Amino acid sequence: MSAPVPIVMIGAAGRMGRMIMAEAVRQPERWRIAGAVDHADHPLLGQPISELVAGAPESVTLTAAPPDQVEPGTVAIHFALPEALAERLSWNISMGCAALIGTTGMGPEQLRQVKAAAEQIAVLATPNTSAGVNIVFWLAREAARLLGPDYDIEIVEMHHHHKQDAPSGTARRLAEVVLEATGGEYERDSRHGRQGQAGARRRGEVGIHALRGGDVAGDHTVVFAGNGDRIELTHRASSRQIFANGALLAAEWLSGRRPGQYTMKDVLGL
Repeated sequence: MSAPVPIVMIGAAGRMGRMIMAEAVRQPERWRIAGAVDHADHPLLGQPISELVAGAPESVTLTAAPPDQVEPGTVAIHFALPEALAERLSWNISMGCAALIGTTGMGPEQLRQVKAAAEQIAVLATPNTSAGVNIVFWLAREAARLLGPDYDIEIVEMHHHHKQDAPSGTARRLAEVVLEATGGEYERDSRHGRQGQAGARRRGEVGIHALRGGDVAGDHTVVFAGNGDRIELTHRASSRQIFANGALLAAEWLSGRRPGQYTMKDVLGL
């Protein structure tokens, strides 16, 4: 039996950080919390992470900086604000520690940082760690390729009213994968909502529509609308637990990998 994978949780005090650590505590034979990091003014800084997650090890405290040392095979799981990504990735590189990045709202500069880091460490950056969502990515790509240009593609997503970015990283990735399959480009061919005299729908564009309200964990639908029929692929997250489970599954897979930029397709064998 292999040893549990050591994880360093970046964004440990956030909703996803706590959920991921709680799942790791439930399965100590697979994962072990080796560090927990959050912003420097968090009120629980310096306290054992058992204050955040029941049953978590008393020996691990919430810190503002990652550990000075890590064991071989350690994976850092990033669910923190994108602005701090460069600093955290520099630490990953200095430690030779793999990075799983679930941070959303990353811009071109953060994406460049991820690509550069992958030259030195194993990196997996994904807007959604759910296995189900990543299978929908694959299905959407195949549907777009098979249906061809005669089907118009629209994407609708809904999230809770606290969500900061729009569209969601998952909706953006869905648009990217269908545009890759149809020969389009995200910056040129995506259309975010419509208002007023928007004119006729341009052939090849992908519409993206963001809804916000309540406590919705995450709903995503890709609509393929043809002349005479319509196909819809929908994923509805009833619990954020699927994201925690997927993040730990990906971290387990990433542990000990050679440097490179990986995807959830690699984890799932798609």
